Amino acid sequence: MDYNEKPVKRNVFQKIGAYLRSPGRQFTVQSAAPTQFVNKHNEAEEVAIVGAELHTNESIYDESNRKSWGNRVFDFITDFAGSRIMFLFTIAILIAWAIWGGITGAPDQWQIVMQDGSSIQCYISDTLLMRQQQNHSNRLLSIIAQLRSRNSTVDRLIRRFTQSNANDLDAGELDRINKQVIQDDVGDAANLPTENLFDRVCNWGSVAVGSLYSLIIYSGGIFAWVGVGHSLGWSDDWQLYINTGVAVELTFTSMFLQNTRRRHMEYLEKCLKCIRETDTELEIVLRQTTNDNQPNPVVGIRPHAVSRGVRIIDYYGDVIGTGLGAFISICVFIAWFAIGDVMEWSDDWWLIIGTYTGLVGFVDGFVLRNVYFRQDTLLDEQFAVIDDADGAIFQYINVNDPSEGSNRQISFSEKVSDYMGDLCSRPIAVLLSFFVVIALICIASGMHWTATGQLLCNTPTMIIEGFLLIVLLHAHNMSNTTRRFQMHDILLRRLKLLQYVRAFSNTDKVVAIDTRSTECYTNDNRYP
Repeated sequence: MDYNEKPVKRNVFQKIGAYLRSPGRQFTVQSAAPTQFVNKHNEAEEVAIVGAELHTNESIYDESNRKSWGNRVFDFITDFAGSRIMFLFTIAILIAWAIWGGITGAPDQWQIVMQDGSSIQCYISDTLLMRQQQNHSNRLLSIIAQLRSRNSTVDRLIRRFTQSNANDLDAGELDRINKQVIQDDVGDAANLPTENLFDRVCNWGSVAVGSLYSLIIYSGGIFAWVGVGHSLGWSDDWQLYINTGVAVELTFTSMFLQNTRRRHMEYLEKCLKCIRETDTELEIVLRQTTNDNQPNPVVGIRPHAVSRGVRIIDYYGDVIGTGLGAFISICVFIAWFAIGDVMEWSDDWWLIIGTYTGLVGFVDGFVLRNVYFRQDTLLDEQFAVIDDADGAIFQYINVNDPSEGSNRQISFSEKVSDYMGDLCSRPIAVLLSFFVVIALICIASGMHWTATGQLLCNTPTMIIEGFLLIVLLHAHNMSNTTRRFQMHDILLRRLKLLQYVRAFSNTDKVVAIDTRSTECYTNDNRYP
């Protein structure tokens, strides 16, 4: 593939066609770590290798490309949705709704408002989560490409460094390096960092709601609801009861999902900052010692090949997580408000938006799980490549790998939840969700979209979506913990390599960077 080829000019129709085909397109993520060129005065100058020629090729994802104004606004909304302010605001709304119901005697409209609010909230949440997942995956792949790029240079230079300093590498010094414990200040990888009581409550709630026990309690509630159906005459009220209960569960689960995701990203950002600065200093010390100025290589990460069916899923997922999906949603809400006066703001009018967001959100949940699982698999593979490359370096220099890893035994409940999550993420599950929606639309149309017909559309989709969101929260918790360990282990390995190189080099000070300013270490003695 020629990345230097000049872009071909296209007419308006070709541009429109390219735009319509762009969602779901598989990109090769290609990047290189900025090269730290060292001049003869022993000073370092950072030079970025990611060139402008890369973004002219549509099959290449380049993190340095400038985002449009609309995308920046959308990203800001996505980040804000997982903030503490939004979390507390949602809880305040739930408390106000409960008080309203207690005062008015919990009428049908009170329950319908909650169902609509939850359906809309989950519908928007799916959009934001898809956006968040896309941004997170693309950025992590770009970071991994840069880490692999610099790792290739470090591997080449550290072999040259070790060979040229073979006479200085005594066994006693190596033994001292192996025994020293690397200390950092980025936090415990096993648990999300907690700043206050609010964070601790969120951590506990996220683990509790995303557990197998929650699924058992949730399933028990559904069976109990089915059991009282006959005594309530299988009425609309009977359907409203379960819809209201599931609506509250969906609201809480989606809040925990976004909040924990945001704090997980904060930890990764802190860890990544330390990795980049330590990695940069390691490269500078090696280049100063070996007088090497060969640029860091460009590394490309190719996506997995997908079938046509999976390509359709990716297309739909991209539409959800972009401004186009937000535009469609806005048009739907405007149309719903426009017909409110015609329908006299009746219960049927309230149910319409809940039915739409419920049916669409039902499919979105399966699409989100499918996309998340495949992106997670690709990231695991790429982190394994870095682990193997680092392991080869440590084996060559005869230094112990300081990686901690996650040695925690996976419980039976986690295995069951993981299996169910894998089952729900398969393409066939997405296809079945689509057929379920078509069947429900046909039933509701046969009943002329009465209140009962719309409730029949809402009830099964909300029940399944509630189950799916618990599974998704559990999967996110497990995956996030794994990611934190992977990033933290990379940091520990970089610090150990830097310790090794500085111990056997004559470079006492690096002009370009002082990693202690990032508070990556617990005290002024970088290597206690």
